[in-house]
Amino acid sequence: MPLSRRSFMSRPVALGRSGKPKPLGAALRILMLMLRNDFTSAVHYLYFVKFAGSRLVPRPLRLVLYRIAGMRVQLVSVQPGLFFGGRPSNLTIGQGTDINIDCFIDCLGKVTLGKNVMLAMGVMIVTSDHEAGPDGRPQGEVGRDVVIGDGAWLGARCVILPGVTVGEGTVVSAGAVVTRDCRPHAIYAGVPARFIGNVTPKTVQLPTEQAPTEQAPAGQAPAGQA
Repeated sequence: MPLSRRSFMSRPVALGRSGKPKPLGAALRILMLMLRNDFTSAVHYLYFVKFAGSRLVPRPLRLVLYRIAGMRVQLVSVQPGLFFGGRPSNLTIGQGTDINIDCFIDCLGKVTLGKNVMLAMGVMIVTSDHEAGPDGRPQGEVGRDVVIGDGAWLGARCVILPGVTVGEGTVVSAGAVVTRDCRPHAIYAGVPARFIGNVTPKTVQLPTEQAPTEQAPAGQAPAGQA
């Protein structure tokens, strides 16, 4: 006896995350959603990474492409290879900031880079997180904002995790993993990153000016030596 259209669409054909069987109709809806998300991600990757982030694109044009996409970018220097994910409007970059090659910025949550911030090569900023369910397992994905204060310096391949605020003028050592807020004008290093000192301005020692000695007339001793 042939199956009706309704009974055919309700036949279990796949297992969901919970382990329960999914009918054909629900499986097709999930498949279409996955295809749409993958297509959107592919277009996003081509525009931001392969096109705007190409080494063939000059920096002024790169800023124009970022602004067209919705990033809040001032007059900054962004080197090639920046991998950007999430909403463009979630990224704000202040005046004079310098982003070196091959950095990774995840903007599921908001990322704010202040003025004159320096990101060394390979810095990773992550905002994506998962809330814990009643059983302690991760549930839906959420974004937790990251703020990098004015004048901060993030060393090569350091990682800034979701929800972290790095204070003004703070230095994060290369390879450090920052899991909590950093105080201003401090130095952090290690995994996880720990406070190891304060940033102190270098004092420039200028030479002491000497009073010019008077030239004595020929045949006379200088003053004070008579």
